Amino acid sequence: MKTFSVKKEIAIHILFWVIYFMSYFITLSSDKETLFIINNLDIFNITFLFATVSAFYLNYIYILKNSFRSHNLGSILFGFLIAFSYFIAVRYLLEEVVVFYVFGYRNYFEGTSILYYIFDNLHWGATPIFVSSAIWIVINFIRTLQSQVLITEEKRQAEIQFLKGQINPHFIFNTLNNIYSLIVSKSDSALNAIEKLSEIMRFTTYQTQKEYISLSEEISYCKSLIDLERIRTSKPIQIQLQVDLENDDQQVPPYFLFPFIENCIKHGMLTDKENPALISVTCRNKKWTILSENQSNASLKDEHSGIGFANLQKRLDYYYPKNYEWTVTNEANLFRSLLIIQL
Repeated sequence: MKTFSVKKEIAIHILFWVIYFMSYFITLSSDKETLFIINNLDIFNITFLFATVSAFYLNYIYILKNSFRSHNLGSILFGFLIAFSYFIAVRYLLEEVVVFYVFGYRNYFEGTSILYYIFDNLHWGATPIFVSSAIWIVINFIRTLQSQVLITEEKRQAEIQFLKGQINPHFIFNTLNNIYSLIVSKSDSALNAIEKLSEIMRFTTYQTQKEYISLSEEISYCKSLIDLERIRTSKPIQIQLQVDLENDDQQVPPYFLFPFIENCIKHGMLTDKENPALISVTCRNKKWTILSENQSNASLKDEHSGIGFANLQKRLDYYYPKNYEWTVTNEANLFRSLLIIQL
């Protein structure tokens, strides 16, 4: 998101001055034959406009920035006092001193009191000072809001990258332990396991740098993960991965299926042919459903077991706030997780 640009700011100033000068020099005519009258430009028009424009930009560029910086009402009121004093002093100096000295006449009648002059010019100075203040406050308010949005978004992006970084070391640590076991046992599956790990690391290196990937790529990654686990274990593992996709190219954030596969492998009873672990992935009508069911294996508890799901919870709150339902039950040695996301 781009912040409020200088070009837009200049356009607002141009629009204001066009309207202001038109209202200053053009007057509607009471004559039916003439729609409007263009007023003549005299020396006092020039001096008044100089005081108006200079007071406008003195207030806009310098006074407002400094008086609002402290967020103190006294400083703000003092800033307005300076702006009005400038307008009154400049107009008096030009019209009552300089013009009188050069041309021999004044704008105000001779004998006009200082109090009357100040009171009268509070009225004339109100337009440039209050309008410049209003424009400055509105534009800076918009820019402040936009900056806050940008900062919040950058913070969220940094958090997402941190959460992805949490996943990678955790996964690599577990997988290297698996391959180490194969090498120690001199299993012929070690090379195949390294090849599978290489495929997974390619996914980790390239695909996870993207904000979104296709759901089919995420599923392919999970299949490689399951294959790697099958290579590692001596007994056949019982995991059913059921997939029903309306659109293979449906874009989703990476690593959303990973915690379910990891939890199933790490904490599930996977040797029972009668009760295989189930991972079901369905995506239809913009509704993405992930169902995970497996028998729990109490002997496989891990003090770091909460990282995957805790991470997923944070990512769900970021990518799909208020657009998902997630229920997890773990009763009678049966673990069940159902996640429904409205895409």
